[in-house]
Amino acid sequence: MNYRNMANKILAFVFCLFLLSIWLRYVYRDVLFIEMFYTVMEAAFVGGVADWFAITAIFKKPLGFPWHTELIPRHRDRVILSIGDMIEQDLLSIKSIKQQVDKVCFVKLMIDWIEHSGGRQLLRNLLDKHSKGLIMNIDPRVLAGYLETFIKTRIREMKIIPQFKIVTKWGLEQEKDKYLIIFILNELTNRIQRPDTKKTIYQYMEDIKQAKSKSLLEKTVIWIGEQTNSVNVSDATDVLYQELLNNLQEMKNPEHILHEWIHARLIEIVNRPDNEIPWADEMEHWKETVAERIELTEVAIFLTENFIEKISTSTHAHLLELLYSQAEQHWERFKSDPEMQHWLEIRIKKAIFELVEKEHYLIGTVVEEVLSTFSDEDFNRFIEDKAGDDLQWIRINGCVVGAIVGFIMFIFLHYFYDQNVVPIVQSWLYGR
Repeated sequence: MNYRNMANKILAFVFCLFLLSIWLRYVYRDVLFIEMFYTVMEAAFVGGVADWFAITAIFKKPLGFPWHTELIPRHRDRVILSIGDMIEQDLLSIKSIKQQVDKVCFVKLMIDWIEHSGGRQLLRNLLDKHSKGLIMNIDPRVLAGYLETFIKTRIREMKIIPQFKIVTKWGLEQEKDKYLIIFILNELTNRIQRPDTKKTIYQYMEDIKQAKSKSLLEKTVIWIGEQTNSVNVSDATDVLYQELLNNLQEMKNPEHILHEWIHARLIEIVNRPDNEIPWADEMEHWKETVAERIELTEVAIFLTENFIEKISTSTHAHLLELLYSQAEQHWERFKSDPEMQHWLEIRIKKAIFELVEKEHYLIGTVVEEVLSTFSDEDFNRFIEDKAGDDLQWIRINGCVVGAIVGFIMFIFLHYFYDQNVVPIVQSWLYGR
């Protein structure tokens, strides 16, 4: 209902009644009812006009009256600031927003949207539509940086000893320790059989021979050996080289004592508590050193470039199907896990609360910026739309209250003031 039109019609109706009361009063003089009707209509009309003037003065200049009128346009900056503060601090305060957010179960809404409101198909359509473009726009170096950071972070977070014990226990159960020892011995044998190994041994023996920090007895023995040709560095190198190969070959025998000793040490490591392993700290330090020094950038870039190339060509559809399959499995597990849902709900609300606390000032800022773009006419219309009905009712009430006050004043003046007060005043003035 348009209360402005209603208030205007009532004021016009009261004005017509007022004109009627003037005519009746002129025609029928000294008629009590006509006098009362005139007084009531006069007061109602005055009250309605006064309230019309007051309400109109808030927004415009009624009848061109310039003093203390057009209040909102003249003070629009203060009004806008007050509205922004009211909305930010009262209507949408941080506390009230948090209270409303806390009443909402976001996980339940998400599950309902995905399961019953077409969310599943919408997500799949979006992924089908945009996945290839997203993949093509991926910067391999950026992705490689994330991959390298992830790997190094996982290395730092991973405890070496528990993982080593798991692998060692599995190896012992599968009797893989024997193959490991043979593998290590074969690698050592291959390393020793390289041509430069004998040269290294020879140089080592020569360094011992030339060392200056020998005792007098050592120097004497070496000098006698050289003079009698009984100490020959080349022959000693050949002997040591062959001895190493023979020892490694003997160690490959499963019955060798080395196998039993290593097996016993591995069992001891598996059964010993983590904090009692003497070289645990050294292993952790070594792990940190590896994580710090290892260079994965080029490898990560190579892997990501190949991955993007493969995905963008032949394997894109297969990858999407794999993603859908994995997502379905995790989604079903999520729906049946109340603890995980509770965990996610807490994280969602925590994120929203942090966002509200951090960006809450934007509410008042946005309100002020939007209202500042309004013209005076638009701003007046905005205020009237929010409070116009109540303002128009003030006008209507002005007519009603004016009529009631006029009726009371007529009764007071005619039945009390004229009959009781006037005679007393006249007796004071005229001595009657």
